[in-house]
Amino acid sequence: MMRTATIGLIMATSLCSGCMIMGKTATVTSKGNQHVYDLAGDWSSTENPNGVWSYNHNASPITKSFSWQAHTGWGYRRNADGCIIKLNNSDASKRENDMREGDVVMHALSQMYEGASSFVSVTWTSPADGTIDIRGRAWDAYIDQDRDMSWSLVIRGKTVAQRSSIRGISRDDKRAQFSANQIDKGHSLTGVPITRGATVEFRVAASTYYGHFVGVEEHIVLTEAKPDIAK
Repeated sequence: MMRTATIGLIMATSLCSGCMIMGKTATVTSKGNQHVYDLAGDWSSTENPNGVWSYNHNASPITKSFSWQAHTGWGYRRNADGCIIKLNNSDASKRENDMREGDVVMHALSQMYEGASSFVSVTWTSPADGTIDIRGRAWDAYIDQDRDMSWSLVIRGKTVAQRSSIRGISRDDKRAQFSANQIDKGHSLTGVPITRGATVEFRVAASTYYGHFVGVEEHIVLTEAKPDIAK
């Protein structure tokens, strides 16, 4: 579901549907003390940060809106290198790739620009204390045999899942799932403790000289902690 979001911090006084962000209304899918966030459904090509989401080059929100082949999003270079965009028509699917209308795709920054340490990322910042359930997948969106990239899922500064190569992995491949790439198999991506202001970050980085497109889906359910009631 689409929701309007503006730059700023979510005020702690309200997390229900129709919560306030910097004095303006943002629609949040909520049920009881649960709040649902979806990267594609919550997308904005005009606001960054966009409520709880931000679209970043390294650790900083990208400040320039961007259009690539009529798809819109965020990036600094005309060739789409290092961009984060949402596909708003089905033209991309006519080529030999795994892109569909409505997909969010990220292009890892080519090493020729800033070296192997640079990355682009999508970050979700928790508006409350509680627990989160994370579901998602990342796949080879453009299918180019000469290019590849890695991804990592970072919660509260700790890498919890990662993959060194997405080459040849389709969206329906089990290897695309975040849960299939966890570093510690003894921990789950459900019921993860979170505090207000803590982050969940999905990063992509080029593992070849040139960058590459990856498709990503990310869905987070926040279960807000019940406030302590003084006896």
